[in-house]
Amino acid sequence: MNQIAKRVSNVKFESLDGRSNELLEKINNPNNYQTKVEFLKEFCIFLLSSGYTAIWKKYNAFGVFSSLELININPDTIGFNLNSISFTHQAIKHTVDYEQIIFFYDIRKCDTDYAISRLKPLKSQIDNIRNAQKAKGIQIDNSGTTIVSPKASTSNNIMEEGLDGPVPTKVMGPNGMIQKTQKEVMEEKLTSRGLKNRIIVSSKGMDAVNLSAQLNNVKFHEIVETDVLAFCDAFSFPPELTPYGKRATFDNKELAEIALMESEIIPISENFAKSMMSVFPKRGEVFPSFKHINAMSLIEERIQKTNGTTIDQLTVLLEKEIISKEEFRKILQTKKIIENGKSR
Repeated sequence: MNQIAKRVSNVKFESLDGRSNELLEKINNPNNYQTKVEFLKEFCIFLLSSGYTAIWKKYNAFGVFSSLELININPDTIGFNLNSISFTHQAIKHTVDYEQIIFFYDIRKCDTDYAISRLKPLKSQIDNIRNAQKAKGIQIDNSGTTIVSPKASTSNNIMEEGLDGPVPTKVMGPNGMIQKTQKEVMEEKLTSRGLKNRIIVSSKGMDAVNLSAQLNNVKFHEIVETDVLAFCDAFSFPPELTPYGKRATFDNKELAEIALMESEIIPISENFAKSMMSVFPKRGEVFPSFKHINAMSLIEERIQKTNGTTIDQLTVLLEKEIISKEEFRKILQTKKIIENGKSR
């Protein structure tokens, strides 16, 4: 989600006539504490994680567009009332009318009236990744621990043959001579020499295993690899752009960037621009520009090639009077090759 949001936040918005307008300025300066990049990144993460998000039209002076602030609302804090919406912003609870809210839905919105997060069907993958991370943490915590156990050949020996065997002492107790084990006598001697807890001696063969050595044998990435790929698929994120695309070549990564632009970045950006224009129809027209993104040069080349082929085919139909000029123009507009009779 962060990678998609980062790409969306770097999209530039322009006006159709190349001049600045009120809506364009507002998108580039959404509020008093965020830049356009910060605002769009937050907007996109909320949208992708919850399936929907909302922007608060906060007028500092009601009806004065220049005083308007666009504030992202965290969907986790939203409560829906009959005529209003409640939410928390900067640790303050707000309740405003629905008219002051702009709702946005994920481009994968289902046919129902409810927004569904792409994360919801992936709960098992989330649990698997979380458990693997817990296991990794436990291994790391124990990586400095050494486990000592008797060798198999000596583990069945009777305990009296080891450090727990009794030794005679000259210490008299209330019930007679005190019996001590070899271990206790040895610990007393070590303590008297200042070596307590530093040296342990055993009369039996012992095996020692350091858990830090075992940590290197645990391949946690393999445990969650299929889950990570499931996440990538849910967000149309090419594996070639992740650490799991280890064998990806430069060409593969370039094609992956193009696929991501077409499946996620462009639709989200265009939907954002269209929604803003529909809410503020008299404040100017804006559209997302991707010219500064390297992958777009290949996309534009493919679009121009496709458009050229379409125009050639339609021209033949027009010359043979199979379609009329009006039908010719309408088809070009439908395919967005021209807008309002003008070429894009």
